[in-house]
Amino acid sequence: MNRNYNKLKLALVTLAVLFLLPVSSKADPLVLTLDSTHAVAAGGSVTFQGTFANTGAPGRFVNAVSFTFSGGFANFTFDPSAFFAAVPSFTAAGFTTGASAVNFFSVLVSASVVPATYTGSFSVLGGDTNSSNGVLATKDFTLIVQAGTQPVPEPATMFLLGTGITGIVIKVRKRRKAV
Repeated sequence: MNRNYNKLKLALVTLAVLFLLPVSSKADPLVLTLDSTHAVAAGGSVTFQGTFANTGAPGRFVNAVSFTFSGGFANFTFDPSAFFAAVPSFTAAGFTTGASAVNFFSVLVSASVVPATYTGSFSVLGGDTNSSNGVLATKDFTLIVQAGTQPVPEPATMFLLGTGITGIVIKVRKRRKAV
């Protein structure tokens, strides 16, 4: 009886390992990298770069991207068009954007943004069909907004302004002498 009990116990442990092994070894084959931190002046823009790869089977549809952002979206504009230019709508097994980073998205920062450090998250959405919107991959990023600088006028602009004012002053003096 003890021998049958040990065989049953061994069989149950083997079944449990066989059942749990595929679950634990199943890794998402989609790999997203992103340069994580950029500094930008208020009123400026910055472009984040990264790579995207499907390192295993099956292929996945890439249908959308989403952003979450600690600063709210009122003073920030996100443009992911570069990502969709680099990544096709269906990524077959083995697809990669390449070994070096490519442009993924740009962030335009309003001039009214308070200088601070803002954190965000970039997610790629898709799945098994062209209408799936599950999260395929997510990466966090940091945006350090610095105080904007006032533009310095070019010397030629200052020269034109000075000659214009001088011309007006000379004309006014000539009129006063003529009167």
